[in-house]
Amino acid sequence: MERAVLEARGLRRSFGGIDAVAGVDVTIGARELLCVIGPNGAGKSTLVGLLSGAVVPDAGELHLAGTQMTGRKVHQFCRRGVVRKFQGTNTFLRLSVRDNLVVAGGGVEAHRLADMPDPDVVMEQVGLSAHADDLAMHLPHGQRQWLEIGMAIMCRPALLLLDEPAAGMSAGDTQRLVRLIHQLRGHCAVLAIEHDLAFVQALGCETWVMHRGQIIRRGFYGEIACDDEVRRIYLGRGAGHAAR
Repeated sequence: MERAVLEARGLRRSFGGIDAVAGVDVTIGARELLCVIGPNGAGKSTLVGLLSGAVVPDAGELHLAGTQMTGRKVHQFCRRGVVRKFQGTNTFLRLSVRDNLVVAGGGVEAHRLADMPDPDVVMEQVGLSAHADDLAMHLPHGQRQWLEIGMAIMCRPALLLLDEPAAGMSAGDTQRLVRLIHQLRGHCAVLAIEHDLAFVQALGCETWVMHRGQIIRRGFYGEIACDDEVRRIYLGRGAGHAAR
């Protein structure tokens, strides 16, 4: 049996006396696909920050492939294969699409002794082959999203963390993203935070529901969508009222 990519126990982080993440346990297996949903302020982004090393927990511990990582720096998480795509776009605006990919992949060669993926292959995966020489600053928002996803792929992640990856994408691009994520899970574990429930449904994977800093439900989308407590959290009323 393969060792889990990530294991965390009792993760807690508060801001101004309010628990953003309140004693959460997380286990992510190799090549597992997970989705985290929840209303604004539920603690989703703070949880991803904790899992990527960007946020230091007040309590709890975290291991990557069995190595204790609690309190370590972001670059140490990166070197162990944790790659995060942020909610907004985060590219090198004055570099071309190809050069953005090369710069992203260069860190893999330098620090993890792995061959850098072929930028041409990655550009094909994310639909940017025709824009190889375009500066990132000239790409529309949706294509810049794809570029950042390509940059994440170039890092050869063991665990890919996606913060609202479908934001700003058309319906067609969203479906293409679903297909790409399913391809990626053959090579790495993927955890996605998302508000677009149609996207979550299309992913068809195990889904965690966060509320007030805790994971209150775990199950597949069909089970989650029919849960009265989940509907109350999202809609502000019970399922019986929602049906009227």
